[in-house]
Amino acid sequence: MSKIKALYTNEMIKISQRPSVIIVAAITFVISFGFPFLMSLVYHIDYSEYNNRNERQRCEESLTEAKNELKNSNLSITNQVVTIEVAGKEKNVPMTLYTGNDFSTPLANKTLYEDMLNNFDFNKYPLTLNWLSIHSMSAYRRSIEGMINLDTTPFEERDAEWLAEYEKYSAARELLRKALMQHDYEYLCKGIETCSGVNIFESRITTDIIRRIAVSDPKGELEYTSATFLAGYIADKNDNQAMLDSGLARPFELPRILTEERKEILQNSNKILEYKFEKKNTYSENSMIAITANFYTSQVARYALVILLILIAGSSVSQELATGSIKSLIIAPVKRWKIFTAKLLSIVTWMLMASVALTLFSIVGTGIAFGFHNLPPYLYVSGGNVAEMPFVFAKLLLDLIMNIPAFFYTLAAFMISCFTKNTGVSVGVSIGMLLFHEVPGLLAESNVAQCFLDFTPLANMELAEKFFPYIKLMVAVDDFEINLFTDYGFDNPLWSMILYTAVIIFTVLLIAYEEFTKKDIT
Repeated sequence: MSKIKALYTNEMIKISQRPSVIIVAAITFVISFGFPFLMSLVYHIDYSEYNNRNERQRCEESLTEAKNELKNSNLSITNQVVTIEVAGKEKNVPMTLYTGNDFSTPLANKTLYEDMLNNFDFNKYPLTLNWLSIHSMSAYRRSIEGMINLDTTPFEERDAEWLAEYEKYSAARELLRKALMQHDYEYLCKGIETCSGVNIFESRITTDIIRRIAVSDPKGELEYTSATFLAGYIADKNDNQAMLDSGLARPFELPRILTEERKEILQNSNKILEYKFEKKNTYSENSMIAITANFYTSQVARYALVILLILIAGSSVSQELATGSIKSLIIAPVKRWKIFTAKLLSIVTWMLMASVALTLFSIVGTGIAFGFHNLPPYLYVSGGNVAEMPFVFAKLLLDLIMNIPAFFYTLAAFMISCFTKNTGVSVGVSIGMLLFHEVPGLLAESNVAQCFLDFTPLANMELAEKFFPYIKLMVAVDDFEINLFTDYGFDNPLWSMILYTAVIIFTVLLIAYEEFTKKDIT
C-alpha cells in the first residue's frame, strides 16, 4: 500500500509539473471564472432609456413613424353603404374599403397611437415594461388590424359571414380598448374571449391564467418579466397536466407512453410550479439571467475541462513509453498493477479536483458578475412537499454527474495511451472521439428504432435529469439544454443506465490494464 501511495504522489507531482497541463488548466479555470463577466455584457439590458423617456413622447414618435409609412402605401379609402342578407332579411350597413400596399400595420398603429394620445391617462396608468399595459395595447392593436384586414375585402364579396366576423372583431376591440384605457385585467379577458379562435393573444396564455395573475396583482402593477414568468409557470403546469391526462409524453412530437416514474415527476413538477407561482418574489429576470449564464459558463468550460483531462490521461503512459522513463519503474521491484493503480488514481483525482474547481470558479464568477442573491435554489419534492437545496451544493453535485461523459472520454484516453508510444496520437484520437457525441442525437432525428437508440453508450450517461429531475424548473427557460454531451431525451430506467455506464467504464479500464500489464516494454 505504501508503494502505491508513493507512486501516486510521484504521478501527481509529474502531472502538475507538465507545462501543457499547467497552461490548459489555467485556461480552463480562467474561462470558468471569467466567462460569467462576458455573459454579463451579453445579457446586460439597460432599461434606463425607456424608464426615463416620456411615455407620451414615445407614442408621438410612433405615431409620426406610422404616418410616414402610410405615405408610401398608396392607401385609398372608399365609403359605401352595402346591402347584406342576414337571416333572410336585407340589412344596409355603412362600410369602408381600404386598398393599397402594406398599409395594415401602419394604419393600425396610427389608429392606436392617436387614440392613446387623446384618451390614455399617462399619469395614472403604467405603460413601460408593465405586463397588463403591454398585452392590452398589443391585443387592442391586433383587433384594429384585424378589422382593417377585413375592410380590404371587396364590397361585392362581403356577406353575412363576413359581417359576423367583423362584428366580433368590433366587440373585441371595444373591450380591449377598455382594458388598455382603464388598466383592467377582466376587460382583457373578455376581449380575448369575444375574439376566441382568432390570433389576437398568445396561445399558451389563457384567460384562466390571466385571471390567476389578476388575483395576485389586482392593481396591475407587475412588470413585464415577472408576470411573464408567472404566466409561464401556470401554462407549463397546464401542459404537464395535459400529458398526465393523455398518458403520453411530448404529445406534439414523438409520443411515448408515460412511465409511472415520469408521471410522478410531472405531478411533482406541478407542485413546484405552483410553489413558484405563490412565491413569486423569489424568481426574477435577474435570477434567470444569472442561472443561464452559469450553465453556459459550465458548458464552455467543460470543453476545456475534457481537453485538459484527455491531455493528462492521454499522455500518462504514452509519454513515458516514448521517453523510456517508465523503464525505471518496471525495473524496480514494483508490480505493474501497482503502477497502473497509481496512474489511474492520479487521473481520477485530477478528474474530481478539476470538476469541483471548475464548478466553484464558475459559481464565484457568476456570483460576482450577477449577484449571489440571484442564484436561486434547486427545488424538489420530498414527502409530498416542495423543498429547497442551496444552489452551490446542487450545482456541485449536478456538475459531477454532468461530467460523467467527460470522465468517460478521459478513461478512454488513458486506455489508448496504454497502446501507443506517441502522445500526439493518443491525445488526438481521444479528442477526435468527441466528434461522436452528436451521433445519438442525429440518430434520434432519423427513423432508427427507439429501442436501439436507448442502448447507445452516451444516451445511458444522461444521468443529470435522473438525479435532478426538476433542474429545468429552477428558472423559466424554454427548452434550455443543460448537457454538453447528451440531452437526447432517452428515458431508460436509472438502474439500467448506471449498470450500463459501469460496465462500459469497467471494460475500458480492463482493456487498459491488460495492455499495460502485458505490454513488452523495452
